[in-house]
Amino acid sequence: EGQHNDSRTNTYIALTAAEEGATVANYVEMIDVIKNDEGKVVGVKARDNLSGKEMDVFAKSIIFAGGPFTDQMRKIEEPSCKPAVAAAAGTHIVLPGYYCANGIGMLDINTSDGRFLFFLPWQGKTLVGTTDRKGPVSSYHGPPEEEIEWILNEAKKYLMTDTLKVRRSDVLSAWQGFRPLASDPNAPLDAPISRDHVISYNEQTGVLFITGGKWTTYREMAEDVINKAIKISGLGSKAGPCKTEHIQLRGGVGYNRNVPIQLVQEFGITQESAEHLARSYGMHAFEVCRLASSTSKTSPSKCGNLLIDGYPYLECEIEYACKHEMACTVADYLTLRTRLAYLDSQAAFLAAPKVADLMGKALGWTKKEKKQHLEEALNICGTFGGPTPNKSLGKGEKDGEDKFRITQAKLGKGAKNSGAIFG
Repeated sequence: EGQHNDSRTNTYIALTAAEEGATVANYVEMIDVIKNDEGKVVGVKARDNLSGKEMDVFAKSIIFAGGPFTDQMRKIEEPSCKPAVAAAAGTHIVLPGYYCANGIGMLDINTSDGRFLFFLPWQGKTLVGTTDRKGPVSSYHGPPEEEIEWILNEAKKYLMTDTLKVRRSDVLSAWQGFRPLASDPNAPLDAPISRDHVISYNEQTGVLFITGGKWTTYREMAEDVINKAIKISGLGSKAGPCKTEHIQLRGGVGYNRNVPIQLVQEFGITQESAEHLARSYGMHAFEVCRLASSTSKTSPSKCGNLLIDGYPYLECEIEYACKHEMACTVADYLTLRTRLAYLDSQAAFLAAPKVADLMGKALGWTKKEKKQHLEEALNICGTFGGPTPNKSLGKGEKDGEDKFRITQAKLGKGAKNSGAIFG
């Protein structure tokens, strides 16, 4: 429970789908639906948010699968639709790894206000959470400071001793996420919400949507909604049933527990980096390493240097993410291809200039484009919590984003600290 790296799982689900023939469109947003004369949805109008280009996409079956944002998609289809998602926000904090023994976690079911609290080793750190706050869904990462303090105070009951103090400055990163708790739009108002998934079909528009569920049931969710779409659309003679049960994720075929050792022996990387690469890329870890050449005459590694001290990420991973994992921005790499911003917001801030430099070379950015991508990434990293409290954000607020705006002076300091130079 809670041990996978969800950024890698999500990326590799998309890449596996692409390998199986799906068309995966990164940074493309649905902005409207296309209806025929009978009022049935036969396609969507979409916009590439990087280029601004708009396009029409037609299909025999339309499925909305927007997680906590599903209702926003449904309102485009039918503005008067009843809500199907009761979003609940949860704040998490990340502490140094020494607060939780590797392989051992703990669940507190008797906190001061009755909420559950867990302590788990995660990606070399200690993950502590979570809260449960009802409210409108947002993509804003920043959690309310009072929730960070509540988690810390609860954690102190177990972590504080006469010789060990848990400090606010120990918080390496803090962030909020939203659970898509499902509710049936046609159920009574007092009906309970569900942590299982819900699939519903709009007979007037012909649109199918799925919401709710959790990571541990993602294949079951896919199977249920695909099989229902095939049945409703009369595609049984051409497709189906869903075969997700028999498809390994990208990098899984041929994988064995000795892959990290093979990486150490062949490329001279540390055991920590080898284990990270094996967990993140599976058998494709060898391709990642082969992209690079040693960048230091004194380095025994054939894969170049670490991206930032204290973490197992290698510089060669950035080029691989650009060429093979659809990474388009610096923020992509720091938050969605790795979890560095979620593990250590200050480390992500310091790594950003180097990431921008390497991505700029891989993607052919101009100096202006590189600077724009860097500024965006630094601003996003600034929305995560860290060692210093941000008292300006109250409970449930998502304002105050200007407080995290990166000035030119901060930009220069970050670049200097990471050894990158920007004109």
